[in-house]
Amino acid sequence: MSVTTTANPATYTLQSTLAEYGLHHSEEVPLDTSLNAHPSPSTPNAGNPATWPTDHRRVPAYRPVNRQLDQTTRRRYTSTPEQIFVGIMFTGVWVEGTYSWLWRKTLGKVHDVSYKIGGEW
Repeated sequence: MSVTTTANPATYTLQSTLAEYGLHHSEEVPLDTSLNAHPSPSTPNAGNPATWPTDHRRVPAYRPVNRQLDQTTRRRYTSTPEQIFVGIMFTGVWVEGTYSWLWRKTLGKVHDVSYKIGGEW
């Protein structure tokens, strides 16, 4: 069987907790860098090879915002199933928001069913 205990904050100390687990702090030993020596590069900060691409990982060049863009010429969905899926999802979000608003304005004033989330007091 397991036993659950809680620490008393009035008598809690780091030493007592470490003693319970058999943990002990050791002396800090200076690091010996000769044990894992790495050879230094022949040319530090060498650049990329000349054959590497220089197009900055395909990031397009800056273009200013086109404020005269006609949105009716843009395609909104790639297929009918996508249009149906997105429509159902946003309709569900709208229904949940409307239901929440309606509850808060009517019966929510009499019977609060909210609950604490993530450590709220």
